[in-house]
Amino acid sequence: MALQIKENEILANHCTFRIGGPARYFVIVQSRDDLLEAKKFAKEKDLPFFVFGGGSNVLFSDEGYNGVVIQIKDMKLEAEGLDMLAGAGVLFGQLIIRSIDFGLSGLEWGVGIPGTVGGAVAGNAGAYGHSISEFVKNVIVLTESGEVKKYSKEDCGFVYRGSKFKSPDNHEIILEVEFGFEKGDKRESGEIISDILKKRRGKLPPHPSAGSVFKNIVVDNLGNKDEFLNLIPLEKIKGGKFATGFLIEECGLKGKQIGGAKIAEEHANFIINIGDAKAGDVLELIELCKREVGKKFGINLKEEIIVLQ
Repeated sequence: MALQIKENEILANHCTFRIGGPARYFVIVQSRDDLLEAKKFAKEKDLPFFVFGGGSNVLFSDEGYNGVVIQIKDMKLEAEGLDMLAGAGVLFGQLIIRSIDFGLSGLEWGVGIPGTVGGAVAGNAGAYGHSISEFVKNVIVLTESGEVKKYSKEDCGFVYRGSKFKSPDNHEIILEVEFGFEKGDKRESGEIISDILKKRRGKLPPHPSAGSVFKNIVVDNLGNKDEFLNLIPLEKIKGGKFATGFLIEECGLKGKQIGGAKIAEEHANFIINIGDAKAGDVLELIELCKREVGKKFGINLKEEIIVLQ
């Protein structure tokens, strides 16, 4: 069946921020062949393309995107023994639930994290001291030339909240991911999930957002580590990382609002859309946070979200 390519599709309807103007062209792909066809279409039109999954970690421009926006919705999900194969378009939450259904364990900590498998792996999503890369065995990608290539975990360049696939220089698209889990117990997994959901309750704002805006601080990577440690409560360092939300709050920015965008009262590392927010409003708040945290703590905040201009 031929791809359904839409024109002037409003991107706000395809992301958790509910922000974004029209894409010149928009297409949903569900297979490698669909993806190849979409890329071919972009090449024939001499237009750039942007590939995404669930839209939970992206800020689209108010002006939209003068190119082809490709949303991956490959929902393949298979299990064999302790291993699972997931299409890039599978929701992260669905992977967690299905892994437990198959009697596997390992991803319970990720309950409540939005987005798809492809996005989670590219950004090495994590919480509570864990990262999804712990359970990745291989990543299958579509190369820029249209070939399918398999990377082992060691070749994926996983770092804190990142991988080679999130690099601006990357031209490969994640198609599928092979995971390796531990033998699990459904009852124990259910208790872990229930506990995590209780911890998350009240911490996450109810308004549309793109999740954490900035990466947390990896203390050992700081050039001004000693100076920074004198400015913060050391007991808040967890696993060698320090919560960026605390720094933003210490700058007195919690609750700061520009237009329809606001730094969340519940969690200062969230910028929320409280109604008709524009990308420009969010970007102003991002720059404000970077400027004030830089002045007070000597830290250069790094965005976790992708900003598509």
